[in-house]
Amino acid sequence: MVNYLLQFEDLSSEEQEGVKQLKHRMAGHMDFEMMDDLSLFVRFLRARDLNINAAEAMLRNHLEWRKIIQIDTIATNFTPTEVMVKYVTLDIIGNDMEGSPIMYFNLGKIDSRGLLKSCRKVDVMKTIFQKLETSIEMMSKESKKIGKYVDKWTMILNFDNLSFAVATHKETLELLGNLIVMYEANYPERLKVAYFLNASIYFTMAFAVVKHFLSERTYRKIKIFGREGWREEILKIVDPEVLPAFLGGNRTDPDGNPLCLSVVTHGGTVPEKYFIKKTDTLANKQGVEKLTVTRMSKTQLTLNVLEAGSYIEWEFETKVRDIGFALYYKQSHLDTKLKDIIPKQRIDTAMSSETGMYKCTKPGIYVIEFDNSYSWLFGKEIYYKVSVVKNELNE
Repeated sequence: MVNYLLQFEDLSSEEQEGVKQLKHRMAGHMDFEMMDDLSLFVRFLRARDLNINAAEAMLRNHLEWRKIIQIDTIATNFTPTEVMVKYVTLDIIGNDMEGSPIMYFNLGKIDSRGLLKSCRKVDVMKTIFQKLETSIEMMSKESKKIGKYVDKWTMILNFDNLSFAVATHKETLELLGNLIVMYEANYPERLKVAYFLNASIYFTMAFAVVKHFLSERTYRKIKIFGREGWREEILKIVDPEVLPAFLGGNRTDPDGNPLCLSVVTHGGTVPEKYFIKKTDTLANKQGVEKLTVTRMSKTQLTLNVLEAGSYIEWEFETKVRDIGFALYYKQSHLDTKLKDIIPKQRIDTAMSSETGMYKCTKPGIYVIEFDNSYSWLFGKEIYYKVSVVKNELNE
């Protein structure tokens, strides 16, 4: 029987030793299935040039990210809305000649402005991550089918019709930057090759901003084309019967449509009927304070809770984009270590302000943190109300 999994013997002696050390360090922090996944350790090690400390830090951050995004259940527990299904232009169109899934992303026709008016940014990202996770499942099935280990995908990104308005749109560029950062941190060594098609002057403008988020390893796998030359390159690794006709292959829909609408989302302008209208703004309410969290930084609010049973209540919103939010605890001002009370999560207040409360089981110092360290491009203006409310039932 042909073994379709990565084998320890296939690794260099240095990689073998790295895997042993990394697995030892991660013992007890990962479930059995992940600990048994040799390729997971190899990918993170290679992404950090076999530096054990760097690979361990990267892997631990990845595990935390999986919890926050709920990756393990994203296939069953996350359902994209109608607007995301119709207008997020990322599709899996088949496998290349080596069995790698092919993902087609029509960035030239995606109405990012309309999408960001119609749904939360985090849900756009979750829709994309759901596709990536589906692709990983396809790799596993294809490996069994062909008896050969498959662990990478092929990407085709089409920038035809990319407009100046989208290429220079701040929120779009930040979303792309955040996606790239998350991709690099959590899907290392998954990319085999990426074909960028129909690159124009507008593509050059946008790429100049976001390319700095790409690792050198990823950048070397990107092949950029204008309007010519890419069909021949793609057909070197993709069967023409798999490649849609509009991309230079022979594949059409059963009715002969070369656009392959049954498998490809071509995007277009998002109708205004999907736009979410924010009915109220926290900035206009009384008692609201404002702070600015600069790019790549954090800001903390310290609350002194005198009695157990008191409630911390908060409401906040960002003027644009999302912000990281967390609640920590320490017994006194002398303590230097903070304990997680509410784990850090990205909050998007495009639809409404974020409200919440927490019952303090003991007195001490509670710290609310607004985290913008993930944003390399933009600062965030935050409007907020925070208070400590004494539980009258304790009297």
